[in-house]
Amino acid sequence: MMLNYMKGEAFRIVHGKEIYLLTGVLSLLAMAANAIEFAMTFVDPGFPYATVRFNLGIVTSSLGSLFFVAGMLVWFLYSEDKKNGTLKNALSHGCSRTSVFAAQCVVSSLIGLACMVVVLAAYVGSAVLLLEGPVLPPVVDLLSGIAAALPSLLAAVVLMAAVLAHCKSTSSALVVWVVVLFVIPYTLRMVGLLYEPVAVVASWLPPNFFATEALVSMSSSSLLWNNPAGLAKCLIAGFVGLAAFAAAGVWRARKIEL
Repeated sequence: MMLNYMKGEAFRIVHGKEIYLLTGVLSLLAMAANAIEFAMTFVDPGFPYATVRFNLGIVTSSLGSLFFVAGMLVWFLYSEDKKNGTLKNALSHGCSRTSVFAAQCVVSSLIGLACMVVVLAAYVGSAVLLLEGPVLPPVVDLLSGIAAALPSLLAAVVLMAAVLAHCKSTSSALVVWVVVLFVIPYTLRMVGLLYEPVAVVASWLPPNFFATEALVSMSSSSLLWNNPAGLAKCLIAGFVGLAAFAAAGVWRARKIEL
């Protein structure tokens, strides 16, 4: 039943307009950002920011923003399930809540990866075509950073699917997701400025270390995933979060069924 539900959801999403609209808007925004920087060179020939390094570095040094996009994609795809009866139909046809949760995680992840590939192609491609400076180093920094952040991105997807299944309203689910993924890590980071043990815990939370340990300037970069210890930190923290959120989602689904 889970496989049938996954096929049905994939068919619904692929044949709907929502995912194409979202991908198109994100791609246009990405290309517009590069186009604006390019246009500024006609206003000021010495404009220093119209470079591939600067524009790609904005995303490279703020990969936490991709967590928000990943979670909002899931919310966008499944926030209306309880209202339009999709969930009820799946359950009435013998699909368990656990299977529904797992299927939503898999489908959302695959759709999200496809969306990300398209948006990245638009973003990187327009930067390379329109902007100046070396191309390979900033592109490699961005793509390797996304690869290091991938487990954390998947964890954000699974967390959103879990809170949507748990919360009675989609608005409360969004609030819970934001609090868990962003507010709590930031709060621990601030408290960690006063208490060292808290700082150690905060330093292992992806929204924190992707914000503080990935630095890009006009001429150089310092990225934690470019060294073995930093890359291990990215992967370990991401997979631990993924496993924890998946376990919480499955536990909640089974508790409701009982």
